[in-house]
Amino acid sequence: MKLSITTIEQARRYLEHLRERFQRHAISSKIVGESSDEPIDITIAEMNQFFDIVDGVDAKKNTFAANDISDIGEHGISLLEKLKHKADSLKLVAEEKSLQQIILVVADWIIEREGSINLLDPIVDALAQIANATQDQQQLIALAEFMGEIADACSDAIKHDLEITNMHRPWRILNINRGIVATRTYDANTMRNVFSMLIKALPMDAPGFFKEGMSEMVRLNYPDHVRDVIHEFYEKTEMPLIH
Repeated sequence: MKLSITTIEQARRYLEHLRERFQRHAISSKIVGESSDEPIDITIAEMNQFFDIVDGVDAKKNTFAANDISDIGEHGISLLEKLKHKADSLKLVAEEKSLQQIILVVADWIIEREGSINLLDPIVDALAQIANATQDQQQLIALAEFMGEIADACSDAIKHDLEITNMHRPWRILNINRGIVATRTYDANTMRNVFSMLIKALPMDAPGFFKEGMSEMVRLNYPDHVRDVIHEFYEKTEMPLIH
Protein backbone atom coordinates (compact mmCIF):
# COMPACT_ATOMS: atom_id res chain seq x y z
CA MET A 1 0.00 0.00 0.00
CA LYS A 2 1.89 3.03 -1.30
CA LEU A 3 0.78 6.48 -0.09
CA SER A 4 2.37 9.88 -0.66
CA ILE A 5 1.14 11.13 2.75
CA THR A 6 1.90 8.67 5.53
CA THR A 7 2.45 10.69 8.73
CA ILE A 8 0.59 13.28 10.78
CA GLU A 9 3.42 15.77 10.19
CA GLN A 10 3.18 15.35 6.41
CA ALA A 11 -0.58 15.80 6.66
CA ARG A 12 -0.16 19.03 8.62
CA ARG A 13 2.25 20.43 6.02
CA TYR A 14 -0.15 19.48 3.24
CA LEU A 15 -2.86 21.70 4.77
CA GLU A 16 -1.00 24.87 3.79
CA HIS A 17 -0.90 23.72 0.16
CA LEU A 18 -4.58 22.87 0.43
CA ARG A 19 -5.47 26.33 1.75
CA GLU A 20 -3.78 27.96 -1.26
CA ARG A 21 -5.50 25.63 -3.72
CA PHE A 22 -8.90 26.25 -2.20
CA GLN A 23 -8.45 30.02 -2.16
CA ARG A 24 -7.27 30.04 -5.77
CA HIS A 25 -10.34 28.15 -7.00
CA ALA A 26 -12.97 29.56 -4.65
CA ILE A 27 -12.90 32.92 -6.42
CA SER A 28 -14.25 31.48 -9.66
CA SER A 29 -16.15 28.46 -8.28
CA LYS A 30 -19.20 28.42 -6.03
CA ILE A 31 -19.27 25.68 -3.39
CA VAL A 32 -22.78 24.28 -3.46
CA GLY A 33 -24.61 24.49 -0.14
CA GLU A 34 -21.98 26.60 1.65
CA SER A 35 -22.73 30.11 2.89
CA SER A 36 -20.27 32.89 2.21
CA ASP A 37 -19.74 33.47 5.96
CA GLU A 38 -18.16 30.01 6.37
CA PRO A 39 -14.77 30.34 4.66
CA ILE A 40 -12.65 27.28 4.08
CA ASP A 41 -10.00 28.83 6.32
CA ILE A 42 -12.18 28.05 9.35
CA THR A 43 -12.25 24.32 8.60
CA ILE A 44 -8.52 24.27 7.89
CA ALA A 45 -7.89 26.14 11.17
CA GLU A 46 -9.99 23.53 12.98
CA MET A 47 -7.91 20.83 11.31
CA ASN A 48 -4.71 22.49 12.52
CA GLN A 49 -6.16 22.54 16.02
CA PHE A 50 -6.84 18.82 15.65
CA PHE A 51 -3.18 18.23 14.73
CA ASP A 52 -2.12 20.25 17.80
CA ILE A 53 -4.26 17.93 19.95
CA VAL A 54 -2.73 14.87 18.28
CA ASP A 55 0.77 16.22 18.97
CA GLY A 56 -0.22 16.70 22.62
CA VAL A 57 -1.55 13.17 22.86
CA ASP A 58 1.59 11.72 21.28
CA ALA A 59 3.82 13.72 23.64
CA LYS A 60 2.01 12.41 26.72
CA LYS A 61 1.87 8.82 25.43
CA ASN A 62 -0.33 6.64 27.65
CA THR A 63 -2.17 9.28 29.66
CA PHE A 64 -5.25 9.33 27.40
CA ALA A 65 -8.10 6.82 27.67
CA ALA A 66 -9.20 4.82 24.64
CA ASN A 67 -12.52 6.69 24.53
CA ASP A 68 -10.65 10.01 24.31
CA ILE A 69 -8.55 8.71 21.41
CA SER A 70 -11.70 7.50 19.65
CA ASP A 71 -13.43 10.87 20.04
CA ILE A 72 -10.37 12.85 18.92
CA GLY A 73 -9.92 10.62 15.88
CA GLU A 74 -13.61 10.82 14.95
CA HIS A 75 -13.45 14.63 15.10
CA GLY A 76 -10.43 14.68 12.78
CA ILE A 77 -12.01 12.34 10.26
CA SER A 78 -15.24 14.37 10.22
CA LEU A 79 -13.24 17.56 9.48
CA LEU A 80 -11.32 15.80 6.70
CA GLU A 81 -14.58 14.55 5.22
CA LYS A 82 -15.85 18.14 5.17
CA LEU A 83 -12.70 19.29 3.37
CA LYS A 84 -12.97 16.40 0.93
CA HIS A 85 -16.52 17.41 -0.01
CA LYS A 86 -15.30 20.96 -0.60
CA ALA A 87 -12.49 19.69 -2.82
CA ASP A 88 -15.05 17.69 -4.78
CA SER A 89 -17.25 20.79 -5.14
CA LEU A 90 -14.29 22.67 -6.60
CA LYS A 91 -13.36 19.68 -8.81
CA LEU A 92 -9.92 19.45 -7.18
CA VAL A 93 -9.39 15.76 -7.90
CA ALA A 94 -5.78 15.48 -6.72
CA GLU A 95 -6.58 17.31 -3.49
CA GLU A 96 -9.58 15.08 -2.84
CA LYS A 97 -7.40 11.99 -3.21
CA SER A 98 -4.78 13.44 -0.87
CA LEU A 99 -7.43 14.14 1.75
CA GLN A 100 -8.53 10.53 1.51
CA GLN A 101 -4.94 9.50 2.24
CA ILE A 102 -4.92 11.76 5.31
CA ILE A 103 -8.14 10.10 6.49
CA LEU A 104 -6.23 6.81 6.46
CA VAL A 105 -3.33 8.41 8.35
CA VAL A 106 -5.76 9.48 11.08
CA ALA A 107 -7.36 6.02 11.11
CA ASP A 108 -3.91 4.49 11.56
CA TRP A 109 -3.24 6.92 14.43
CA ILE A 110 -6.45 5.78 16.16
CA ILE A 111 -5.36 2.14 15.80
CA GLU A 112 -1.83 2.79 17.09
CA ARG A 113 -3.25 4.61 20.13
CA GLU A 114 -5.69 1.70 20.74
CA GLY A 115 -8.83 3.75 20.16
CA SER A 116 -11.96 2.63 18.34
CA ILE A 117 -13.19 3.73 14.93
CA ASN A 118 -16.66 5.23 15.24
CA LEU A 119 -16.93 6.93 11.83
CA LEU A 120 -16.29 4.30 9.17
CA ASP A 121 -17.82 5.65 5.94
CA PRO A 122 -15.00 8.09 5.00
CA ILE A 123 -12.39 5.42 5.77
CA VAL A 124 -14.14 2.87 3.56
CA ASP A 125 -14.29 5.39 0.70
CA ALA A 126 -10.59 6.18 1.09
CA LEU A 127 -9.63 2.49 1.14
CA ALA A 128 -11.66 1.87 -2.03
CA GLN A 129 -9.83 4.69 -3.81
CA ILE A 130 -6.45 3.24 -2.79
CA ALA A 131 -7.51 -0.29 -3.78
CA ASN A 132 -8.62 0.83 -7.23
CA ALA A 133 -5.26 2.50 -7.81
CA THR A 134 -3.15 -0.44 -6.58
CA GLN A 135 -1.89 -3.29 -8.78
CA ASP A 136 1.34 -4.45 -7.11
CA GLN A 137 0.86 -7.78 -5.29
CA GLN A 138 2.85 -6.87 -2.16
CA GLN A 139 1.04 -3.55 -1.84
CA LEU A 140 -2.29 -5.36 -2.18
CA ILE A 141 -1.26 -7.78 0.58
CA ALA A 142 -0.33 -4.82 2.81
CA LEU A 143 -3.65 -3.14 1.98
CA ALA A 144 -5.62 -6.28 2.87
CA GLU A 145 -3.77 -6.43 6.19
CA PHE A 146 -4.46 -2.75 6.93
CA MET A 147 -8.14 -3.21 6.09
CA GLY A 148 -8.17 -6.02 8.65
CA GLU A 149 -6.68 -3.68 11.25
CA ILE A 150 -9.42 -1.16 10.44
CA ALA A 151 -12.08 -3.85 10.90
CA ASP A 152 -10.58 -4.96 14.22
CA ALA A 153 -10.54 -1.37 15.49
CA CYS A 154 -14.19 -0.67 14.64
CA SER A 155 -16.49 0.06 17.56
CA ASP A 156 -18.78 -2.66 18.88
CA ALA A 157 -21.75 -0.73 17.51
CA ILE A 158 -20.34 -1.12 13.99
CA LYS A 159 -19.27 -4.74 14.45
CA HIS A 160 -22.71 -5.78 15.70
CA ASP A 161 -23.89 -5.07 12.14
CA LEU A 162 -27.53 -4.48 13.05
CA GLU A 163 -28.54 -2.97 9.68
CA ILE A 164 -28.14 -6.22 7.75
CA THR A 165 -30.80 -5.22 5.20
CA ASN A 166 -28.72 -2.18 4.16
CA MET A 167 -26.43 -3.41 1.38
CA HIS A 168 -24.50 -0.12 1.45
CA ARG A 169 -23.59 -0.16 5.15
CA PRO A 170 -19.89 0.61 5.58
CA TRP A 171 -19.15 -2.53 7.63
CA ARG A 172 -20.38 -4.70 4.76
CA ILE A 173 -18.52 -2.70 2.11
CA LEU A 174 -15.28 -2.81 4.13
CA ASN A 175 -15.32 -6.58 4.48
CA ILE A 176 -16.49 -7.29 0.92
CA ASN A 177 -13.86 -4.95 -0.51
CA ARG A 178 -11.23 -6.61 1.66
CA GLY A 179 -12.26 -9.95 0.20
CA ILE A 180 -11.87 -8.54 -3.32
CA VAL A 181 -8.44 -7.08 -2.49
CA ALA A 182 -7.36 -10.45 -1.02
CA THR A 183 -8.46 -12.22 -4.21
CA ARG A 184 -6.45 -9.79 -6.31
CA THR A 185 -3.29 -10.61 -4.32
CA TYR A 186 -3.28 -14.16 -5.77
CA ASP A 187 -1.77 -15.10 -2.39
CA ALA A 188 -3.45 -18.20 -0.94
CA ASN A 189 -2.53 -17.45 2.69
CA THR A 190 -3.86 -13.90 2.49
CA MET A 191 -7.03 -15.13 0.83
CA ARG A 192 -7.67 -17.82 3.45
CA ASN A 193 -7.10 -15.42 6.36
CA VAL A 194 -9.33 -12.73 4.89
CA PHE A 195 -12.07 -15.14 3.80
CA SER A 196 -12.20 -16.71 7.26
CA MET A 197 -12.72 -13.27 8.78
CA LEU A 198 -15.29 -12.43 6.10
CA ILE A 199 -17.43 -15.40 7.15
CA LYS A 200 -17.32 -14.25 10.78
CA ALA A 201 -17.96 -10.58 9.99
CA LEU A 202 -20.72 -11.12 7.40
CA PRO A 203 -22.23 -14.59 7.89
CA MET A 204 -25.30 -13.70 5.80
CA ASP A 205 -23.34 -12.08 2.95
CA ALA A 206 -20.40 -14.49 2.72
CA PRO A 207 -22.18 -17.23 0.71
CA GLY A 208 -23.14 -14.74 -2.00
CA PHE A 209 -19.60 -13.36 -2.10
CA PHE A 210 -18.09 -16.79 -2.79
CA LYS A 211 -20.85 -17.74 -5.23
CA GLU A 212 -20.16 -14.61 -7.25
CA GLY A 213 -16.45 -15.27 -6.91
CA MET A 214 -16.87 -18.67 -8.56
CA SER A 215 -18.33 -17.04 -11.68
CA GLU A 216 -15.68 -14.33 -11.68
CA MET A 217 -12.92 -16.96 -11.63
CA VAL A 218 -14.00 -18.17 -15.06
CA ARG A 219 -14.82 -14.78 -16.56
CA LEU A 220 -11.53 -13.16 -15.49
CA ASN A 221 -9.37 -16.25 -15.99
CA TYR A 222 -7.84 -16.36 -12.50
CA PRO A 223 -4.95 -18.81 -11.84
CA ASP A 224 -5.88 -22.32 -10.70
CA HIS A 225 -4.57 -21.90 -7.14
CA VAL A 226 -6.80 -18.82 -6.68
CA ARG A 227 -9.81 -20.72 -8.03
CA ASP A 228 -9.08 -23.55 -5.63
CA VAL A 229 -9.24 -21.24 -2.59
CA ILE A 230 -12.45 -19.61 -3.77
CA HIS A 231 -13.97 -23.05 -4.39
CA GLU A 232 -12.88 -24.21 -0.93
CA PHE A 233 -14.76 -21.37 0.75
CA TYR A 234 -17.70 -21.64 -1.62
CA GLU A 235 -18.19 -25.22 -0.44
CA LYS A 236 -17.87 -24.13 3.20
CA THR A 237 -20.64 -21.56 2.91
CA GLU A 238 -22.92 -23.07 0.27
CA MET A 239 -26.45 -23.34 1.68
CA PRO A 240 -27.81 -26.93 1.40
CA LEU A 241 -31.21 -27.30 -0.18
CA ILE A 242 -34.04 -28.45 2.12
CA HIS A 243 -36.08 -31.28 0.61
